[in-house]
Amino acid sequence: MSKMIKFNLTLNKCPVRDLDDLRENFNIDDLLDVYHNKVLHRWLEVRGLLTELDGLMKIKSLDNKVIATELCQIFHTDVTPEDIDAAVYPFTARQQQKQQLEQFASHYFSRNVVIDDYHTGYNNLCAEMRERSEDYPFLKTAINNLWKNYSQLLKVDFEAFFLSFSKHSLVLFSMLANDHYRQSRLFNENHKKTIFSFVSLSSIVKSEKHGDLITHNEDTNYQWKHLTKDTVLIKAIRNDSGTVKVRDRFGNEYLGSDFATIGKKLEGISFYSCRSADSVTYVKITSSDSEVKLPLFYSSYSGVTDSYWKDIVPKDKKCLILRMEEGNFVRNTGVNGEELNAKAVNGNFLIFDGIDYKSNNANHTLLYMVI
Repeated sequence: MSKMIKFNLTLNKCPVRDLDDLRENFNIDDLLDVYHNKVLHRWLEVRGLLTELDGLMKIKSLDNKVIATELCQIFHTDVTPEDIDAAVYPFTARQQQKQQLEQFASHYFSRNVVIDDYHTGYNNLCAEMRERSEDYPFLKTAINNLWKNYSQLLKVDFEAFFLSFSKHSLVLFSMLANDHYRQSRLFNENHKKTIFSFVSLSSIVKSEKHGDLITHNEDTNYQWKHLTKDTVLIKAIRNDSGTVKVRDRFGNEYLGSDFATIGKKLEGISFYSCRSADSVTYVKITSSDSEVKLPLFYSSYSGVTDSYWKDIVPKDKKCLILRMEEGNFVRNTGVNGEELNAKAVNGNFLIFDGIDYKSNNANHTLLYMVI
């Protein structure tokens, strides 16, 4: 019997010699091509991978989405339904777009029909994003799809889009990680300020009980007015006079005009103003010792680094910095001479290549997302 000659597959522009290579370069479009022309079958046969070959032979569907799902299950045995959905979604979106283009090419459509279809596609995608607002892998692909296929409508509709997702913070954080958005004029201070207000450190390390909202408005005649010695969380500031400041019991002062003051936790609070309409709104906080599970899409780090840099996230992993407390520093992993403080980080949503962190306070928390 003649010996079967082995050959390599090419997936994702890389040679594939074994199953580890296949999983490393898993590309559903390329894999569908070699499935349909039977090259994948032959490759498995000459390598004696009969279990996987038997799986291919059991695929009966002619629907590429079904086939793609089956291929994911065959070559990633530990894959979850969510992982499969995330892998197949970009392919499905491209297939739908291709079908639409073919439909446009084969029929005479009136201008109104084309416009209606365009708006319907945009609205359907937004609706799916609301339905899957906690599915970060999907949201990354969906937002890229928005910019790729609906950028003109998105730019016109952005204020309404932004408002409609104001209660879905992960959607807006996913937008922050998108290069198209960051390079557009829509990435402005007002939007960043609004998104920053969604970032809360108060529920990360300890569970906390918040009291009722307290609003104090007063003209203090350029004097400091002590309000409480309790720990408080700043919820809002009205700064009609442009002079409003607050400070904690240690004497640290924060300007009412600085949006980073909103959401800040203070040990005690005093108020400074010169107009009766000026006000500060806050809640009193009491903490328990029980840990709160962090939402899946957040990552955090708390700990004393003894004035040394702590490698939190290795290089080559992109990270979106969400928030850091004052007195601490971050930098891109291994970048000597770089040392960014809370003022440089908070509200700017910087993207780092890995994270080094420096802190002398075990109660402070760095909040970020690996994107």
